[in-house]
Amino acid sequence: MDKLPKQPTTMEKLPEELLSDILIRLPAKQLAQFRCVSKPMNTLLSQPSFIKSHLHRSIHNNDEMFMVFYSELCLDGEIPIIAHPSHSPDIENPNFINLPASLTIPPGYTHSSILGSLNGLICFGLWPTYTVFVRDPIICIWNPSLNALRILPPYTIPASLGFEGIDLHIRFGYDPETDDYKVVKFSRLFQRPATAFGSYFKEWLEVEVYSMRKGSWKLINDRFPSHVGWISEFAGLSIIGSDGHDGHIHWLCELNGKITKHAIVAFDLATETFGEIPLPDSIQQYKKDRTKLLGHLSGNLCVMSYMEDGDIEVWVMNEYGVAESWVKHHVFSQFSGNIVPLGFILNKDFLLQGDKNRLALYDQIAAKANSLEVIATSRFGFDRVKIISYVDSLVWIAPAS
Repeated sequence: MDKLPKQPTTMEKLPEELLSDILIRLPAKQLAQFRCVSKPMNTLLSQPSFIKSHLHRSIHNNDEMFMVFYSELCLDGEIPIIAHPSHSPDIENPNFINLPASLTIPPGYTHSSILGSLNGLICFGLWPTYTVFVRDPIICIWNPSLNALRILPPYTIPASLGFEGIDLHIRFGYDPETDDYKVVKFSRLFQRPATAFGSYFKEWLEVEVYSMRKGSWKLINDRFPSHVGWISEFAGLSIIGSDGHDGHIHWLCELNGKITKHAIVAFDLATETFGEIPLPDSIQQYKKDRTKLLGHLSGNLCVMSYMEDGDIEVWVMNEYGVAESWVKHHVFSQFSGNIVPLGFILNKDFLLQGDKNRLALYDQIAAKANSLEVIATSRFGFDRVKIISYVDSLVWIAPAS
């Protein structure tokens, strides 16, 4: 008697280890569709271990890219979001991602800002046009790979208190201890006299932290250090999102006092407390005409110091939180003209802004600069551009069940 032909084995009947090894090579968008195939398949693809393995593979396979956004975040669809793959940064892909159709922008909200980008998640805020009746920004977390968007619930402290003004600071970070993504929001309160122009700093208000795992905001006990008078935020073309991946968020701050001093304020996402990290002594001694900029190089906190038509110094903290571990790693003096350092992108390449609305990626190993053109129009201007690192990701944005 002839044997019946062997029936083909379905994917679900494969050993889980082999199935995982196959699926981990697929893009997140396709894997998201596989979740609907069956309950066992959904269970496998939803496991935190699989999601992390897929993310790590994307990072280590050089699948990262950097994206160029305008501060309006292309809300009207006229200006595309430009993606540059890490393996070929001179290639422009204007159709890689689009804002999800589920995003309904309320009337009066005309622009937005990127607040952070980590592990394939992009956090941004929608901002209203300034009026007498100030409205709070709407904060969103977005995974373009899954076309998933979460609009965060309102926070507690409003954006305006009578004649007193509030300067909002909102950042996005990842806590590896609890595998949780968090949004940190605090405000600087100004007192505005009713009969005079100007304003003066009054106090730092309470700090609120949103937990994506819990799906809610909470007020924490710790406050932003009271002796900090100013936070140095880069308003023009800048890299957003290289911070917050290691369980800490950082701000470069100017301290109150007769002598201008700077320090790094760090927020620990696990303990939800603030700390202070001193800058290298030699940077503190520099004159005011040198600009300072925070960044990350190969996973380590770094600070860049530069002046117009001068050299660019890069200091790296080899042991996190230890002031004595600051080491001067690079001094870039080979650049001439109007060159502005923006920081390190894709974990290693040094991104520079030149004249004529151009960017240059400096490869430290090859010691050469690749010229990159960034879209800039008379309507938006080059100073509104924000750049983020991005990677394909299965990280879901819903609270944990």
